[in-house]
Amino acid sequence: MKNVITITVLMLAAFLSNAQTLLSGPQKIVIDKEHIRYLVSNYNNGAIVAIDNEGTQEYFVQAAGFIDGLEIVGDTVYGVGSNGKVRAYNLTTKQLVMNITITGSNTNYLSSITSDSAGHLFVSCPALHTIYKLRISDQSYWVFAENNGLNRPNGILLEKEKNRIVVINDSPNTSDINAISFTDSTVSLLMSNNFHYPDGIERDKNGYYYVGGYYLPGLYQINPDFSGEPEMFFAGSHMIYPTYNEVHHSLLITYYGQNDWEEIFLTTSSIESNELQRAFVLSKNYPNPFAERTSIQFEIKDYAHARLEVLDTSGIIINTLVNEKKQTGTYSVSWDGKNNSGKQVSNGTYYFKLTVNGSTEIQRVIILK
Repeated sequence: MKNVITITVLMLAAFLSNAQTLLSGPQKIVIDKEHIRYLVSNYNNGAIVAIDNEGTQEYFVQAAGFIDGLEIVGDTVYGVGSNGKVRAYNLTTKQLVMNITITGSNTNYLSSITSDSAGHLFVSCPALHTIYKLRISDQSYWVFAENNGLNRPNGILLEKEKNRIVVINDSPNTSDINAISFTDSTVSLLMSNNFHYPDGIERDKNGYYYVGGYYLPGLYQINPDFSGEPEMFFAGSHMIYPTYNEVHHSLLITYYGQNDWEEIFLTTSSIESNELQRAFVLSKNYPNPFAERTSIQFEIKDYAHARLEVLDTSGIIINTLVNEKKQTGTYSVSWDGKNNSGKQVSNGTYYFKLTVNGSTEIQRVIILK
């Protein structure tokens, strides 16, 4: 089944592909609205892969040297590579228009990248605990912030209305999220957490933050004011950087180890139904928590293939409850807390994952005996 990207004035939709061919250690997805496609960086070979409106993949630039973060500014895509490289390609001609090296340590591996409206790039360097600022017009660069709470800074998020960038540290055990002021480069702590080597941070239009990472068991959601504990809302492994798709109120994520990608629709949406016609509805399971058996209901709006799986917190599929074509209608499925082998699973948190024609939703379920 191919990914499908549908473009209208109000829509840009992507659906999961089960048969990717060109992705190789995919890292970051960016949305090229002008050319109606996604661009994906790939760690293993540095290629930029384009996914068009038919879901077809092709190399945008095969030897681009983009192994990590991406950012589109105007008609140019910027990315980072090994040995301190920052490169850029014109989105129409594919011509290389920037190729500079940020000098420093031999461990000068650059990671994430974002931009402001004044023509600057901000690039993180985890090993040097540094954020660089690069002026696009003359390709000059300097240290924007370093140390002062930055401990292997990785994912960068621009918050223009707050006059700052938000950075998550790629460090074990205690991985702080910091804000860096555009005014004076002051670093201030927003949240301390126990993420283990997180990679990316993103924010939706309602102010919620999302964190992904190769070593994390899924995607986490954080309240807009950074109150409370981060909550894992989507289980899965080797998901690097989330990218927010505002039109769909969704996250685009890559599966590094599976050479795949997916769009995850968010539940905090205020989007009107006429903007995004969903193909299905997944309801809450009941009872939850449960001891013996729980039921979950879903509605299919058009004839389609449906797959309902149960995942553990590591993103491993432990049971497949539905995997077939379904007519339009409402269905109820029960789960008795057993895996595919008929063995009772242990107490704890699990996830129902419903995929219909590639579009996915999840619900959390707790077994408590």
